[in-house]
Amino acid sequence: MKVDINELAGYFSTININLINMVRSVVPPGGKCFGVFTPPYSSFIFPLHGRARMFFDGIPYIMDPGKIFHSGPNMTLDKEVLGRFEWDFMVIHYRVDGDEKDGLSYGSSHYQLDPGQNTRINDMLHRLYHMCNTPGNLATLRAKSLFFSLLDEIFTCANHQRNDNNRDLIEQSIEYIKIHYMQPLTIPELAEQHGLNSKQFAYLFQKYMGIGPNEYLIDRRMRHAKELLCATTSSVAEISACVGYSDPYYFSKLFKKRTGFCPSALQRSF
Repeated sequence: MKVDINELAGYFSTININLINMVRSVVPPGGKCFGVFTPPYSSFIFPLHGRARMFFDGIPYIMDPGKIFHSGPNMTLDKEVLGRFEWDFMVIHYRVDGDEKDGLSYGSSHYQLDPGQNTRINDMLHRLYHMCNTPGNLATLRAKSLFFSLLDEIFTCANHQRNDNNRDLIEQSIEYIKIHYMQPLTIPELAEQHGLNSKQFAYLFQKYMGIGPNEYLIDRRMRHAKELLCATTSSVAEISACVGYSDPYYFSKLFKKRTGFCPSALQRSF
């Protein structure tokens, strides 16, 4: 399930939560468990060491440190430890009180968050584990407060991580355009390289570059075409093909619109 961090934060800011407990488990290499169910309440799962695979209602997740997972109540569950090392993890069990709002309920869904390796999250997690296993109402109150502080840190880091990943994605696309601008590139093809649709890709490109991907591609082609027109004796048709346009007439119209010069006239002037 794809998670909107802002929407997720809004969900947890409006519901009433009771922490049930917090447990830590270590499963040896090769450990497996199939055909069981998650508890009758919601859970956050924090991998600490090792690696495992879990299926929530048949949907697989690879459980690595630096990732956090959520499962809803009474889901079918299969799990197995991967590799040669034991799998060490913590689980926070909680229950949502009252009727849930219409629409998507994050409390009853399974999803993954990627805040990355974070010492602050790890420290808060271990403090919460100690607090949840300390008797008394004061400890219960502190645990609930710490739980929400932990969620705040997780959501903030996951949001930053996603922004960083998106920035890297656009930088990769720019490098690809610089190398392959002479090919008949299309925005859907560029988007597909990163598992996005055209609208998503265009939004991210505009966000980080301040210009749309098609505008950037055209600008790149026109600048290189201008260099060729001024520095070589190649024909307009040859230069058109060199910068990714098979139709010299279309190239000439676009070049004049972008630069104010007719290609052949610019070439003659040099």
